[in-house]
Amino acid sequence: MSRGPSAKRRAAVRRRRTMLGLGVLVLIAALVALLVWRPWEGADAPQSPAASETPDAASEAPQPSETPEPTQSQPFTPIGGDPSAAASAPCEPEQIRLTPQTDRSIYSGDDPVRLSFTIENTGEAACALNAGTSVQEYEIRTGDEVVYRWTDCATDVSDNVVALQPGAPQSTVPIEWDRTRSSSDACSGEGQPVTAGGAAYWLSVSVGEYTSQDERQFILE
Repeated sequence: MSRGPSAKRRAAVRRRRTMLGLGVLVLIAALVALLVWRPWEGADAPQSPAASETPDAASEAPQPSETPEPTQSQPFTPIGGDPSAAASAPCEPEQIRLTPQTDRSIYSGDDPVRLSFTIENTGEAACALNAGTSVQEYEIRTGDEVVYRWTDCATDVSDNVVALQPGAPQSTVPIEWDRTRSSSDACSGEGQPVTAGGAAYWLSVSVGEYTSQDERQFILE
């Protein structure tokens, strides 16, 4: 009896079993991959607070507002004290440079004139001097006539010893001149307006024995 057909059937059965086994292995691998990757969680997974914060979140946080500087109650604020002033040698007149300043060179209408000056140590070593309001002077003249002196009506003056470092000029806080003549006899009333209409005026300053070598010119229109 021939066994050909039986052998063919057995070979076909083995092929089917092999294909079925491979299919089962592929299915198991696919299930394992799905369990590891979990693609269904990608769209709905909640983000952590750190991940949801944008790079600019810190820069968009509200910043504390700056505290406004207090209004000065005195017409002149001292340049500022320095604890090292006591250990510094006194400044010599030749090493101190005072430079008078105004905020503009031409003033129109009734605009007040803002006066200030810089003080600079031109020497090679630090030196100390009294730069307080007790020794300050602003003087304005037109031609040979002095029309304004700050000390005519200065109040609440005080000493202020400072140490000046070489080559480090300091500026004073400006004071306002209302364009009237000063007089020690009329500090409580309104002063007499000075001449305008293109008149030229010159400002000079001094700090005790130290006097500005140059003057600042300005025009009142």
